[in-house]
Amino acid sequence: MLQKNYKKKSIGTLQINSEFTRSGKNKIVKISNSDDVLSIRNINKFRSLSNLETIKDYRGYFYNFSRDLNIINTDVRWDLLLGNGICDKYDKDLLNKIKFSIDKITSYHTNILNRRKTLYENLNQILDESGNEIEVPEYSHDGVTGRTTIKKGFNFLTSKKEFRKKCKSKNKDNILVSIDFKACEPNLYLRSLGRDISNPDIYEFLSNELNLDVKDRSTLKRGILSVLYGASDSTSSKLLGSKKQNLDKIKKFFKIKEVEEELKSQFQNTNTIYNLYGRPIHSDKSILNKWIQSSAVDFCSLAFLNFVEEFNLNVCYLVHDDMVIDISKEEYEKIKDITELYEPDAKLSLPVEITILNA
Repeated sequence: MLQKNYKKKSIGTLQINSEFTRSGKNKIVKISNSDDVLSIRNINKFRSLSNLETIKDYRGYFYNFSRDLNIINTDVRWDLLLGNGICDKYDKDLLNKIKFSIDKITSYHTNILNRRKTLYENLNQILDESGNEIEVPEYSHDGVTGRTTIKKGFNFLTSKKEFRKKCKSKNKDNILVSIDFKACEPNLYLRSLGRDISNPDIYEFLSNELNLDVKDRSTLKRGILSVLYGASDSTSSKLLGSKKQNLDKIKKFFKIKEVEEELKSQFQNTNTIYNLYGRPIHSDKSILNKWIQSSAVDFCSLAFLNFVEEFNLNVCYLVHDDMVIDISKEEYEKIKDITELYEPDAKLSLPVEITILNA
């Protein structure tokens, strides 16, 4: 039912790095005829990406023993130190974790993730209202859903909108411009279901399409988002004006029951669901919201990247579905009338609003 824009990857060769072997030497294991090569160090990066505990090497697994003997090298003969019986137990645990991890690897890990990260590299430094340089942020892409956080530098994600509006370019002739996806999550979700949304204002579209009896657009927005974020029916109904028929129409149009059943079934079988691009999510709490949130951050990143590369733009920072660029007034004229951005992997377009900050 949900669009799937990824493929499971078959690993051909596994590199077991020396710190994970009882002999203290690198080991190569042929798994299939695939050309893809993966090391346990790579697997640990993927596990960390999804908030899973990394696979411990021998020294970490037997931490107290290693600390007491002051073992710091990786080329250790663990079989001589511990005995083969104890090594067998470690290897069994290692094998289970490797198998679980390899089964979850998709084209997201080998393609999408690196392209997504490209957008957040080499960001342009900008100035605050007083002309002081703002430290360039460094983004993290780890976490259950992959929603970005800032691990170093100025945290634009938690800064006030009024502060961001007053920032300016280091080039006095340039302007800062915001490209903001409009209602990204409900828009992306409905389009991934194949729904044809004819109005750039999705809340206006839904009000007319479903003939909803709601007080105003703001009420409808809160109600719809509560449904997508996993609120109870009673809570969502109250937000929509205590009219259950409104809630029933929305849930039917959004196929909430069918999609949640699909995702829960997937999780029951594999302890994992996959977002639109194949990023694994190892949690079934608020399962629909996690799929939407995770898919949206990847969609925005890839659509923004496609836009940036097409027009050769300089990115300053991103706040989830909003990207700010440093651009000349001549360049702004080329993009100011764009009303939607296209993401070629998912073959989907979503509406955007382009505005000058500190105009």
